[in-house]
Amino acid sequence: MTAMAILTPSFRPDYERLVRLHESVLEFADESVIHHVIVPRRDLALFRGLTSSRMRIWEEQEFIPAGFILTDSLAAIVKSIPVLPASIRFSAINVRRPWPPVRGWVLQQLLKLCASTKLGVDAVLIIDSDVALLRRVTPELFFRDGAVRIYEKPEAITAGMDRHVLWTRTAHRLLGLAVPEAGAHPDYVAGIVSWDPQLLTDCLDRIENVTGKPWATAVGAQLHFSEFILYGTYVRHFGSQRQRSFTAPTTLCHSYWDTSPLAGNRVAEFISGFGSSDIAVHIQSNSVTNEATTEHVLRSLRAETRR
Repeated sequence: MTAMAILTPSFRPDYERLVRLHESVLEFADESVIHHVIVPRRDLALFRGLTSSRMRIWEEQEFIPAGFILTDSLAAIVKSIPVLPASIRFSAINVRRPWPPVRGWVLQQLLKLCASTKLGVDAVLIIDSDVALLRRVTPELFFRDGAVRIYEKPEAITAGMDRHVLWTRTAHRLLGLAVPEAGAHPDYVAGIVSWDPQLLTDCLDRIENVTGKPWATAVGAQLHFSEFILYGTYVRHFGSQRQRSFTAPTTLCHSYWDTSPLAGNRVAEFISGFGSSDIAVHIQSNSVTNEATTEHVLRSLRAETRR
């Protein structure tokens, strides 16, 4: 089987980006591919205004793990008060372990992990709102001899990448692996990441066996966590030879990861870096890149891909 779904957590500030992403899904993904979008309850009416036979809008509550209470309304109020420190902003509370509360970015990862095991497909493509597809999404890109594609760039995480190093250590600890030695480690973070739902289920089961806790409790308690590095680390160490047989070092997505806006000479440099294997472009929303610049990049790359 080669059934695929696309999964995107989103919220009101990313609405226009989500619309653009979904338009590209309609253009470049097969008609059998459904785009699943998870949003907070407060944004549900806005997103359900989108009309598409290939989009399913889900409320966060439908995928929140047992024992977690969403606090999105309270979080919105706290966020609107600029004098309050970011450290007290949170989006959920785990009644089994109330402290620390669950931050929004951790909640998004919990939702991705939970939803991906429940969509009834053979592969889930995790694509955030700030990505746009520019080339065809075909089964051949993500399936090979019964294995789902795994992005793994060897020795890409180096000592200077502090957050990635912490994410790698967290993944090893949750999976019961020895603390990774100093040195380079593989990276699994990309603008498009494909997961095998069965492998992901096995990964979450492994966390429960190692920690003696529900996997969401163990993950939700982390201050430094990457769902992509968790999954990749699990497959690397516990996947079978067949399950690891479709490992590739390319992301399929040309990404701009800087937190400063894409501007000036870097715009042309970024456009020229779009490769023949890239099927999408990703300009991180946190970069606060000017919308006109984003549209210029997309227009230029659309013209490039049509030559």
